[in-house]
Amino acid sequence: MFKRIPNQLIGGFSDAVVVEMGEYSTIHISGHVGNDASGKVTAKTFAEEVDICIANVARALERSGASLKDVVRITCYLTDLADYPIYSKARAAAFRGNPPASATVQVAGLLVNAKIEIDAIAVVKTKRKGA
Repeated sequence: MFKRIPNQLIGGFSDAVVVEMGEYSTIHISGHVGNDASGKVTAKTFAEEVDICIANVARALERSGASLKDVVRITCYLTDLADYPIYSKARAAAFRGNPPASATVQVAGLLVNAKIEIDAIAVVKTKRKGA
């Protein structure tokens, strides 16, 4: 069974898809950038953009019944690998105590002129009615 969590700003794709697989559900989080509620990246620094990006991923997880502690894998897309140390520090803080498997890829560009995008996969215990 699939449960789709719609994107709140842009139609045509889901922020997340929850796939029930028996005792556990896998949650696939779409790529998120460091945009604000208007859909624009307004961060003054890359570190601030990273923090907003991670908060957006956390919000999508929350809407799906999970949290950052449930994440088992992330992929980060950076427009400049020179920014990796800043991202790495923020990732370590966000996933303190339970770091997920991770990949980082340099890309030529991202939507809304973002410098970072993160997608994620989480696993949670499936909630059953009457359980």
